[in-house]
Order: sequence, then C-alpha cells, then structure tokens
Amino acid sequence: MAVERQTEYETVYILRPGSPDEDVSKTRERVQGIIENKGGHVLRFDDWGLRRLSYDIRDRTNATYHDRGHYHYYRFLAPTDTVAEVERNLRILDPVLKFLTVKLEGDLIAAERLAKPVEEESLDVLSSEEE
Repeated sequence: MAVERQTEYETVYILRPGSPDEDVSKTRERVQGIIENKGGHVLRFDDWGLRRLSYDIRDRTNATYHDRGHYHYYRFLAPTDTVAEVERNLRILDPVLKFLTVKLEGDLIAAERLAKPVEEESLDVLSSEEE
C-alpha cells in the first residue's frame, strides 16, 4: 500500500480593506475548498484582520492605492499541484490585493504530520503591531 506523502505550506493573502464580509468569507471558503478538494488538510487558519501595510499597494482594478489590507493566513498540508490552483484562484478573485505561498517542509507522510499539533509560532508578535 502506497503511503500518502504531501508538502506543508503557508499562504498569506491580503484583501482590499473595504471588502464586504460576504467577499471575505467567499474568498476564505474558496481557498479552503481548493485545499480540501485536492486532498489536502488545513492545519491552521488565522484571520489577522485589518492591518497597516508597510507600503502602499496599487489596486489592479482601478488606479487607487491602499495603505491597509485585511490579512488571512493558512497553514496546510497538500499535494504539490494544490499551490498552483490556490494561487490561480487568488489571482482572479477581485478582493485579493497580494498573496504569498511558502513551502515549509516537503515529502511528509500526511497521517504522521496530522497527528502532531501545529506549533504556536510567533504569530502573537503580529497582535502587538495592531493599531
């Protein structure tokens, strides 16, 4: 019997600051649905809320600039082709300003990784930056 091996990733995406709650939840559901439909597992999701950006980001749909954004953080375990599909969808979703996916660990046995708890990283550093 073949052992299911997957890769662990982190994805952070920034939504427009004035996005309606409906768009925010649809984006979240879309990303989570892609991960689960591809056979992946969401290890952690954090809504970091509205935060000040370190530099202004130009909105691709109009000529405005944003100095704030609504941040979402995902940590997930998935096959390698999942990232391409998540990023493709983030590119075409209107509320998304920017996104970044980072590979944390590769070639993990899914059942073993799911048995370990998700570490509490220095995410609380972000909470001290709130304004």
